[in-house]
Amino acid sequence: MTPDVRLRRSDGAPLRIAYLVYNDMHRDARVLRIAQAAVDAGAEARVFAFGGPRVSRYPTGVTRDGGGFEIERVPITSIGHVLVDAGGFARRMLRGGRRATPPAPERPAAASPEQTAEPRVDPVAAAPSAVAAVPVAPGGVKGWVIRQWRRADGTVRQFSFWRNARSAVVAWQPDVVHAHDANTLPAAGRVARRLGVPLVYDSHELWTRRNVSSDRPVAKRLEGPMERRGARRAAAVVTVSPSIAEWLQRTYGLRERPTLVRNIPPLSAEPVERSGGRLHELAGLADDARIVVYCGGITFNRGIERVIAALPNLPDDMHFVLLGEGAETYLGDLQRLVDRIGVADRVHFAGAVAPSEVSAALADADVSVALTQPTVLSYEYSLPNKLFESIHAGLPVLASATKDAAAIVREFDLGGVVAPDAGPSEVADAIESIVADAPRHRAAARRAAVELTWQHEAARLIALYERMHPAAAASGSTDG
Repeated sequence: MTPDVRLRRSDGAPLRIAYLVYNDMHRDARVLRIAQAAVDAGAEARVFAFGGPRVSRYPTGVTRDGGGFEIERVPITSIGHVLVDAGGFARRMLRGGRRATPPAPERPAAASPEQTAEPRVDPVAAAPSAVAAVPVAPGGVKGWVIRQWRRADGTVRQFSFWRNARSAVVAWQPDVVHAHDANTLPAAGRVARRLGVPLVYDSHELWTRRNVSSDRPVAKRLEGPMERRGARRAAAVVTVSPSIAEWLQRTYGLRERPTLVRNIPPLSAEPVERSGGRLHELAGLADDARIVVYCGGITFNRGIERVIAALPNLPDDMHFVLLGEGAETYLGDLQRLVDRIGVADRVHFAGAVAPSEVSAALADADVSVALTQPTVLSYEYSLPNKLFESIHAGLPVLASATKDAAAIVREFDLGGVVAPDAGPSEVADAIESIVADAPRHRAAARRAAVELTWQHEAARLIALYERMHPAAAASGSTDG
C-alpha cells in the first residue's frame, strides 16, 4: 500500500507517534492495527513494549514490523523467579545436605496477559457439579507468601517498565504519545509533559471496573485517580465501545466524548469464503462435522463452560472448537470439565493463528459464540474482538445479552442473544435455532462486514491526530 502523506510535520518530515503498551507485543491486534494505520497515513510509528529473559519470548531492542513500524522492547525487572528458585534450593538442601547447589537461571515460557493475571473460573458455573476451581496459590502461610510475592513482582515489573519506557520514548523524540490502557499513563503522561507534545489515552477496557482480584486495596485506591488525572490531561481519549466512552466522559468530567475506535478487522479485498476456513483442518475433524467456535483468549468469564455444558443437548455431529491460547491451569480445568461431562471427543483446542488470519480461519464454522459474562462493568460494556472477527468470517453469532454486543447482533440480524445466566439447554436451543436459519444470518454478516470495517475506525483515529497536530492537517489538505 502506498502511504497517505497526511500525517506530516510542518517541515515535511513524518509525524512521529510513540505507542506505549504494557506487554511484549505478541499478537496484540489493536496496537498492531493502530500503528499500521498511522504508518499508512504517512506517520513514523514506534511501539514501546517490554522484552527480555524471564518476562517475554522476545529479546530487548528495536525491530521493524513487516508493515513498516518499529517495536522497541525495553527491559523490565522481575523478582518472581527468586522465590521459586529459593524454594527449590531449600528443598534440595533438606534432602541432600550442603552439597546442594543453587539452581541455574532458566528462561520460562512467555506468559500471555491471561497467564499473568490471577486466574479465576466463571462464577456463573455452567455445570456446578463438574467445574473445578482453578488454584491460584496454596492455602495457609505458604499461599499467603506466594500471593504477596507475586504482588511485589507485579509492582517491580510495572515501575521498571515506566522508568525504562519513559527514557526510551524521550530519546526517540516523538510528536505524539499514545498510551494504550491506564497502566502506561504514568510514563506516557510524563513524557508528553516533558516534550510538550499531545497525549492520547486509549482505553482498551473499562480499566477501574475490569476483572481482577478484589484483594488489591492499594491498587484500587490508586487506579481511579491515576486514570482520572491522565484522561483529563490528555489531548484526546480513545476507546472501544459506546458505553465505555459515555462512562469515561461522565465519570471523569471530560469535555468531549472519547473517540470511538472499535476492534474491527479490515475489510478483505476478497470476501472470506467458507471453503477457505481452517477449523476442520486445525481440529482434525471430518468435512461433514458441524462446528461451534470460540475464538480469543481462553480464560474465565467468557462463557466457555456454558458451551461445553450445552454439548450433550446438541446433536452428536456438532463439535466445539476453541481457537486461541490460555493459561495451563485454566486449560487443565476445562479439560477436567470436558472429561466429567463426557464430551472429550467433541471439544477441540486448535491453538492460535495470527490476528490477520483469524476471520479466514473461522469461515468453515457453523456458528460463533461470544458469551462474555458481565461479572464486571467492563464486560457489560465490552465489544469483543471475536464478535467482529466472526462477522468478517461470515458467521452467525450467539452473544450474551450485554449492552453493546447485543445491540450489534440485533441491529444487523447476526444470530441471537442469551441471558448471561442461561442454562445448558437454553444455550443449546439458541445454537440450534441460529444454525437452522444460518443462510439468513450468514448473508446478514456479509452485509455487516462491509459497514463494520477497520478502515472506517482508523479514519476516525487519523482525523484525531490531524486535529491535535495542525501541521499534519494542513499537509493533508494539500497533498492529493
